[in-house]
Parts: sequence; C-alpha cells; structure tokens
Amino acid sequence: MKKTNIYSLMLLVVGMGFASCSNLDESKVIIAPPQTNIIYSETFATGLGQFTAKSVTGAQVWAESTSGYVMMSGYASSTNYANEDWLVSPEIDLTGVGASNLTFEHCARYFADVSNEATLWVSEGYKTDSLPSAVKWTQLKTSSFADPGSWVFGNSGQISLTAFSGKKIRIAFKYISTAAKAGTWEMRNFYVQKGEAAVNAQLVYSNSFAYSIGDFKTQSVTGAQVWTYSSSYTCMAMSGYASSNIANEDWLISPPIDLTNITNSYVCFDHAGRYFGTPSTEATVWVSTTDTVASANWTQLPVLNYFNNSSFTFVNTGNLNLSSYAGKKIRIALKYISTTAAAGTWEVRNFQVFNGMASGIDTNPFTVANAVTYQSGGSAWVTGYIVGYSWPFVNQYAYFFTPDTCSQRVNVLLGDTTINLYSSKILSVQLPRGSARNVMNLKDNKANMGKRVKLFGTLTPNSGIAGMSNITKYVLPDGTTGTASTTAFYSEPFATGLGTFTTNNVTGAQVWSFASGYGAKMTGFTTVNNANEDWLISQEFDFTNQSSAALTFDHTINKGVVANMRTEQTLWVSTNSGTTWTQLSIPTYPAGNTWTYVNSGEINLDAYAGKKIKLAFKYTCTTASSATWEIKNFLIYY
Repeated sequence: MKKTNIYSLMLLVVGMGFASCSNLDESKVIIAPPQTNIIYSETFATGLGQFTAKSVTGAQVWAESTSGYVMMSGYASSTNYANEDWLVSPEIDLTGVGASNLTFEHCARYFADVSNEATLWVSEGYKTDSLPSAVKWTQLKTSSFADPGSWVFGNSGQISLTAFSGKKIRIAFKYISTAAKAGTWEMRNFYVQKGEAAVNAQLVYSNSFAYSIGDFKTQSVTGAQVWTYSSSYTCMAMSGYASSNIANEDWLISPPIDLTNITNSYVCFDHAGRYFGTPSTEATVWVSTTDTVASANWTQLPVLNYFNNSSFTFVNTGNLNLSSYAGKKIRIALKYISTTAAAGTWEVRNFQVFNGMASGIDTNPFTVANAVTYQSGGSAWVTGYIVGYSWPFVNQYAYFFTPDTCSQRVNVLLGDTTINLYSSKILSVQLPRGSARNVMNLKDNKANMGKRVKLFGTLTPNSGIAGMSNITKYVLPDGTTGTASTTAFYSEPFATGLGTFTTNNVTGAQVWSFASGYGAKMTGFTTVNNANEDWLISQEFDFTNQSSAALTFDHTINKGVVANMRTEQTLWVSTNSGTTWTQLSIPTYPAGNTWTYVNSGEINLDAYAGKKIKLAFKYTCTTASSATWEIKNFLIYY
C-alpha cells in the first residue's frame, strides 16, 4: 500500500455521513461501470478473451501481454514492417437496447498518423472464420487518438453505438503500419454499456509533427536559432541555447484553420520543456485572424497545463478555448522567447483543434478529477462538493471530512462525490479573504457540507495535495454568484531584482541574490556545501490603519534534505525594526526535491494590525547539506 498524507484523526469521522478517507492505493483498482448497465466486457487481463485476431498483411499479429493488456505492433527486431491487423469482438447483442456506448483504455505510440492507422469499426454480419474484407464495416467516430509520450493508458471516452440499436454487431480495432513507420497499440478494459454516450468532440485540424513541420511555418524575429523538426523525439523543437544562452523570439504558426461553421472550439497539444526562466511568459500560445507576425493582431491564449521545467516529460496543455473565434478563420501560433540569462528548450507534438466545448470553462467546468491532473498554475472553472477542510500541522497536513471541528476559515476540500474519499481524489481550496471566504468556510457555514459549488481560480497544490488558490469567482449551491477580490497592500514579484528587500549575512560567504526568471535566490552550495545563515529582510510595513492583513508568496526548494526545510527555510516577523524576531508558520512547502514552485498558502498577519512590522526570510544550511531556496511573487494584501 502506498503511503498518503492522511492524518490519523480522519479515522475518527467514520460514520458521520461521509466515508472516511482511506490510504488504499486506488491507482491499482480498476473501476468498472455499474454492472447493471454492462452489455459486454473484456479486460484483456489474461489474453484475447472472446476476441479474434485477424491478420490481413504482415507477420505481426495482435497478442496478449503478460502485463494485463493486448497489443499490436509492426515493429520487430529493430525493423518497421507493413501490416494490416484486426482485433474483432464476439457478437454483441443490442436487440433489446435503446441506447448504448463503448469505452476502452489504450496507449498508442510511434504512429506516423495515428488517426488513420489506429481506428475503430463496427459490422453487422462478420463471421469469425472470414477475413474482415468479407463484409461491410462502418468506422466509428472517436476523439482523435494521440501519442501520450510515455506508456500511460488513457480512456477513449464514450463512443456512441445507439445507431446500431436493435442489431447484433461486432466491433473491431484496425491497425495499420508501413515499412517506414510502425506504431504500437495497447488495449485493455473494453466495455459496452447501456446509455447514450457523452458528446464527443470532432477533430477540425491536426498536425502530429511525427515526420515533419507539416503545413505550419516558422518566423524568426530575433536570434539565429529557429523552430526545427526533431526526428529523434518526433516533435517540433525550439531552443535559444547554442553553447551559450542566446536571445531569441521565434514563432511556429499554423495554417488557416476554418471555424466558420463552428459554434464552439478548442485547441490542445502535448509539450515538454526544460531550462526556462518562466515558462508561462517564454513559451506561449497566440491566436489571430490574420497571417503574419508583423501584420497580425495576436491575442494570447492562457495555457492550462505547463511542463514541469525540470525534465523532458510531455504533458497536455488542456483545452484552450477558441469559442470566441467561432465563425472565423484563424491561425494559432506558438511563441518562444529566450534571453542571455535563460534559454529553455520547448518540444511540441500532437497539435489538435476540435469542434466542441472546451472543458474548464464556465459552461463546462472541470470535475475535481480533472482539476487534480492540471496543477501547473493554469486557471479554470471547477465544480465539486464541499466535503471537509484541510489544516496544516508541523511536518504534515490533516484532512477532516466533517465541519463539526472546523475552527478556521482558510481552506475547504472539494470532491466529485461525498463518499469514498481519497487524498488523490480531492482538491484543497484556499479561500481568499473577502466574500468567497465569508460564504464558503465551514467554521461559519456548516450547512455547506455536502453542497455543490463552482469556483474559478488557479490550479496549484495546496496543503500537501492537489489544490486551487486565487479564487476570483464563485457560484453557490443556491445559484448565487460572486466575485472574490482582495486589495494589494504591497507587492514584490522579484522579477527584476530584490526590490526594497535587503540582505544580512550572518555566517558563510554566500548571500541572497536575484536570479532572472527565478526570483530571490539563496544557496550555500558552491562546489561544496558551506555553512550559512542569511536573511532577506523587507522594508518596514505600516499597518497602523489596517484591521487585517495576510501574506503569500511562491517558492521552490531543492538539493537539500527534505526533512530540514521547515527549520532551514523559514519566515520571521519583527515589531521593533529587526531587533527581535518571531517565527511565522509557512503553511505549504514545496516537495523539496524538484524545481516546481508552490504557493505558500495564506499567512495570517491579523495579529499585527495597528503595528509597524518587518518580514524576513531566514536561510540556514550546513557543510552536510545546503539547499537552494527560490522565492517570487511576494504579496501582502487585505
């Protein structure tokens, strides 16, 4: 069983109307659709089951894997082979069924054109002893398949079979490969079930970048480096690094994309990146109704999900809403920026535009499960049930699924259901000061427990799990809408320097400094670990006329001992111009072993209303271990 952060006090709430949290590793559990709705199922856990493999061309065939799925690949002995192979279901009886759909889990990698080489078909008259060509097959419309960039299974989504109601059918997976390119298709958990399928988006345009740039074009504004096709990673790539960091501005621009007959649309793609200063400003997406960089009026599209900037792991951007461009022809561009201080590498593939409604928008909000998968700082609408609250303890967090003991107003937990709650399936929501906190916190509003709300905010970890912060809009269970807002008292993003902060070196030769793209930075490591104590001290803040105040910042810690973060990277306050200091608790620390920034969580300064204070970040390290601490987006507000 996998360890989780569930605090032991949670076990006391069993039987209080909400299921207790469990530390069961639910990733190992296959959740099947309700048994009463299943018409036919095949997990492929032990073989082909009642399916039949039919080879039309090539020596390779569909076969079972000992890992619990079936697979087909035309690649063997380091060689691509031409193949056409079918995996055909047994006869499925829909004669008494009014509406039905199918789903399956799969992974499709290394195809030249996955949309045409990995397809799904249905027939009413196929016999198992004949070739597929003996009968007529109808291709089923599916959301376009994409290479996930790793051997991670994804769900097909519900695919409608209602057009075949009252009939007996067979369903087939058709695989194609060539001597130039042979993909691999893996399959498991095939279900046919009653009920109409959810509406599937239809593909408007796609470019996988599997072989070349295709019909995109490049435009270099600054710098000698340009977007190029990478055959090694089957993607388009751009980097301003060539033996040194070089300043660049380079665009990768789509052909015209026709949305004239479309009401709703969105774009998404897979991307990976590393060595950027700030990905959200240096690797961006833009849309225009004209052609070129010079003449176009480009509008930026916010990217929902960014890569982790510490490894070349592909992630999907999420659905970027294009509905405001319905009825027009557009171009979409990927804009890359580098400087002499930071030159990242951006890799892009599986670019797709769909006819359909983007998820994460007001009219189609994310579920909690969706929001858990997008935690890189994008903003979206999310809907879920209030199922409890989170509260930080020293070196751990507690998650309570009852309002009875709630004594704070800062965080609530959201879930897609009010039962079977896991730490990996809930969202810790940081409630901002003002109306959103007043109407949603469980200390003052215990009747909110189990009620469904809709929120717009930033998707970022909070209280040690997937989370949401910076809530700006909300919809309450009774339909009441509101706009959450706070007033900034002081802001220092550490974007161009240390601002009004000063440094105080107590021990060691290393000192706090500014690092472009990373903010205020301190490390005791040179070529070895060095013992240090260093302070980064704010100006004096006058709260004489303030009745309340709070503080947040973003930070990351790496290359130290994770267990030491809460004692070696700390925050302090002084009411006597720095003569004496009192430590403040930082609610949320980063993982400690990556370069991923997290928000500190709200740090309450109400106790200092009516006073003048200074704040300071205190860094310590030893000759045994010296972490790097980076801080940005420092904000005091009320």
